[in-house]
Amino acid sequence: MTKKILSITPYFPPDVGGLAYHVFDLNKCLIKQGLDITVIAPKHIQNKIQEDNNFGHVFRVNSIYLPGWPYPTLKSMNFPIDLGRAIESIIRKGDFDLLHAHGHHFPISWSALNTAQKYGIPSILTLHGMYALNPNVLGGKSLLEDLFNKFVFSKILSKTTSIIGLTDQITKYARRFGRESSKYFTIPNGVNVSTFKENMKRKEEYREKYHIGNEKIVVLFCTRFERVKGVVEFAAAAKELVKSDKIEIILAGGGSLESTVEDMVGNTKGIHLLKWQPKESIHELYIASDIFAMPSRFEGLPLPIIEAMNAGLHIVYTPVGGMPDILNQYSMKTLLNEISPNEIYRILTNVVSNFTNYKDHDSLSYAQKFDWDNIAFKTNEVYSQSVLK
Repeated sequence: MTKKILSITPYFPPDVGGLAYHVFDLNKCLIKQGLDITVIAPKHIQNKIQEDNNFGHVFRVNSIYLPGWPYPTLKSMNFPIDLGRAIESIIRKGDFDLLHAHGHHFPISWSALNTAQKYGIPSILTLHGMYALNPNVLGGKSLLEDLFNKFVFSKILSKTTSIIGLTDQITKYARRFGRESSKYFTIPNGVNVSTFKENMKRKEEYREKYHIGNEKIVVLFCTRFERVKGVVEFAAAAKELVKSDKIEIILAGGGSLESTVEDMVGNTKGIHLLKWQPKESIHELYIASDIFAMPSRFEGLPLPIIEAMNAGLHIVYTPVGGMPDILNQYSMKTLLNEISPNEIYRILTNVVSNFTNYKDHDSLSYAQKFDWDNIAFKTNEVYSQSVLK
């Protein structure tokens, strides 16, 4: 009998970013594996959304969004205008076997988990990160979020049948606040590994497409242009790095600091400033590059890290969120302990000076384990265990 799953997410395409892509790709694979998936996602009351008609059932809940004060990260918080009544109606009428909510910081997930418990429906919560509020400190931790964990997060977890963390560190974080009787699993983010494997030999073609010289060492920054991602510090370092005639930089993304980054790098020779790239072609930027930089202040398990691993890039990263966990078995990496233009410049200069095109076979084999088909299979197993509880 086909399992009916209700997927609750604070972001869903055409929203951009790792969480939106995670939910979309995971559910696409679960549908291929025979599950009946319905998605509930928020919609800003002023936005018109064109859904992917090949996906299946998607319900949009009119929502309001917080201003970015006192922390810019609060802009991502959305609240259902009807306080969850539409969600409850869908759950009550849907005859779902299980509810799967994504993201523990979002009221849409809280509402759905409360309602699932009310109607006796097993539920799963996937944590996409840990602390995620204060973009001014490494790790994102703040007193306000500590209070949230104690008084809100712990209650959310008490209503949940099973919890999934994207890395072991995130799963341990959930255990600190959850019940011992709950089931805990670690299932990472994923990518379409075949896309990278099939196109790895097209490096020169992609470099020509993006007007990059084949003799250059290319450093890629590809994520949201927000303070939490260290984009301002990276852009400042990039202007110094390209003074070397063997380095070129790709800055790809978008967000609230887009105009700031544009003003900083302008038409600087050697810096390629790109808008958000279509999901279907993002692999081209990775394959065209040599080094990937992720100077984030906090993260869960960022999708770009897995994409960079599958492209065989040398990865420069900060010790936050799930990045140290996921890179533990990946050898081509360098740790960045401080997010400042000078330190980013110093570390990347050193990596470039010692750079070779050698691709570690064991690291590439490890990266290929993060294929969406494998991730969806493991998730389906958790569904079966949670329904049977």
